Amino acid sequence: MHLPHLTPDQIRGRCTEQSFARGTEYFHAGAIGNPVLHGYALSATCQGTETAPYRVTVEFMPTTITDTHCSCSYSGEGECKHIVALLLTYVQAPDVICSVDTLLATLAEKPKESLLRVISELLKRTPALTPVARVYADMTEAPGLAPVPTDHKLTVCTTVTVYREQIDHLFGDGFLEQHQLHHVLVQLEGLVQHAESLAQLGETEFALSVLHALIHQSIVRYPDTLQKGELPRFVKQCAKRFVRIAANAQGQTSSSQTAQTDSSRYRALLELSFDAAPVFTPILTHLLKQRCLMQHEARLADLQATIVQRLDESPDRRTHVQLLLTHYLHAGKTEDYL
Repeated sequence: MHLPHLTPDQIRGRCTEQSFARGTEYFHAGAIGNPVLHGYALSATCQGTETAPYRVTVEFMPTTITDTHCSCSYSGEGECKHIVALLLTYVQAPDVICSVDTLLATLAEKPKESLLRVISELLKRTPALTPVARVYADMTEAPGLAPVPTDHKLTVCTTVTVYREQIDHLFGDGFLEQHQLHHVLVQLEGLVQHAESLAQLGETEFALSVLHALIHQSIVRYPDTLQKGELPRFVKQCAKRFVRIAANAQGQTSSSQTAQTDSSRYRALLELSFDAAPVFTPILTHLLKQRCLMQHEARLADLQATIVQRLDESPDRRTHVQLLLTHYLHAGKTEDYL
């Protein structure tokens, strides 16, 4: 795997002088914690002015940076100081970054008893990983092949249910203060990384189901949170990964069962876009637009009918009209589009 070569000057070019100066201070102060490279995604925590650390992520391509995300509220020009600190870690202290690929290669050589101890310790420290263990416990292995589900359709449905329950448990029963929400989001980030791992193993439906559950429960629990910008940013991050994983898997599976699962999933997301708080509507409709462009037009008719039927209920009518126009244009329905 080839990662891009960056210099401090290139990082400086991505932010303001103030952000670069503060990010440099954060880097030298050791604010970046547990930097992990998982494929082309570099993630870490960054201790800022709040009690709970911020979550920072940089996504790479072989020659460039494709996306960045930080859980802070920065809305200025360029990257925030926390992203700058992470990028400086990547450039100036690469030895402190843990490569998941290298770690997995090392663990693969360990005896079964050692791996079970590792799993036990992870589950004890991070209960949110329990559904991950359940998914793999329900899988069987054929000689020479990757693990496959014993009952794929049932397991996917069960996985969605289990993850929604687990995510809801992480949110708890009451109203979440800022520091409590930060703690929840750190654990949810672990589930996002698990979805990425499932996608790399070729288990696309499982990966999309996990992201779907994260999107759904985050939107449902939004009224129970104080920091109104945190969950929309997290849902947007999940939606981006959802679209990318779906696009990468396009054409690899074409069974009728897969098509049915795919159609049901997007219908559920469409229904959610009408019921969600207005801040989530553009995020969901953008996801649905991107998926529309990857779908066969015959699979879009039901979604078009649903949009027309529920248009008057829309919390953001303009974005749903734009989604409908995208569907018409993709299906070649010129008269309807006009």
